[in-house]
Amino acid sequence: MYCKSHVGKQVYGLATAILVVNCAIAITAAGQAKPADLPTDCSVYATVPLPVEADNVPVPKASPACASYRSYRGIDRPINYPEARACAWQERLAHKAKLEQNQKEPTAWFVGGSLILADIYLNGAGVKRNIPLALRFACESEEEMAKLALPDIAKLNGSRTAHGPFEFCDYAATTITMTFCDSYGSQIGDDRRTRYYNSLKPSMTPEQRAAFEKLLAAEKAYVREHAFEVDQGGTIRGMRTLGSESILDNLFHTEVVHFERKEWPALSGDQVTTTDALLQREYKKKLQQLRTRPKRDSYEGAVTAGHLSSVEGTWETYRDAWVAFAHLRYPSAVEAIRAEITLRRYGLLKTIS
Repeated sequence: MYCKSHVGKQVYGLATAILVVNCAIAITAAGQAKPADLPTDCSVYATVPLPVEADNVPVPKASPACASYRSYRGIDRPINYPEARACAWQERLAHKAKLEQNQKEPTAWFVGGSLILADIYLNGAGVKRNIPLALRFACESEEEMAKLALPDIAKLNGSRTAHGPFEFCDYAATTITMTFCDSYGSQIGDDRRTRYYNSLKPSMTPEQRAAFEKLLAAEKAYVREHAFEVDQGGTIRGMRTLGSESILDNLFHTEVVHFERKEWPALSGDQVTTTDALLQREYKKKLQQLRTRPKRDSYEGAVTAGHLSSVEGTWETYRDAWVAFAHLRYPSAVEAIRAEITLRRYGLLKTIS
């Protein structure tokens, strides 16, 4: 059965109510509507029954700090679907009660509650898969997000995705939801990388492990400082910064993976010996551009020469930490690795304006 999400312009009131009720009854009776049959009107899903466990959750007096998304994706803790679900029910009720956001878990205020319940029931994560129920929760979280996701849900035709769990966050439609969903994605990536780095430590000597810890700290400091050389103007500055930081984190992770496989940078002798001079020329050129920028091009949040100079110092500490670790872990490729890290910085400098 296909339930249209609209009626003719001349038909109002009772006809619309009948349409919505009929669609809801059909979905409820079937339990699992075929993806291609799913209506696009969020009001249809409002009457999809909640599971029995929802009746046993008391309304919290304050927004919970349990962070359902962490238990759902195993961020800083093992994956635990029952725990994620129990937390998400509390978060959903906290939203409905209009409680104040828990400042200890800001991401969970947007990526939690109904949004995580939508992911759980769409993916069948520890529960029987229930697409209509998932869409009820997605509509509660953000109606336009739910509507944007429908075509891809239909393409699944009841099957699982080939590349990990389905994420409603991929269809976030407002700036604020996109910002927090980006933070969620960044945390997933951070956790995955941290697990990999920790897996390497048992194979390191005590000296290598100490140098690696210093390198990880230096990389974290550099990425954090890098935010000051990302344009902070406009309403999407948060997403822009997170995106740029994720690129650096992923490049670092990729380099460690390659070097652990003894896949060294494919650089010529000339490249290895000239990268420092190449970087210095670009750095001085960029500094001059920023110092002489016309006032009409200056605005709050714009990158300044002071920002660039400060970040460059943090990057040099990061580079030196890489070289120190490479001497201990990859002694045959120290100069090539140093040149690779320097070329990465050179390429980034060229993008700054």
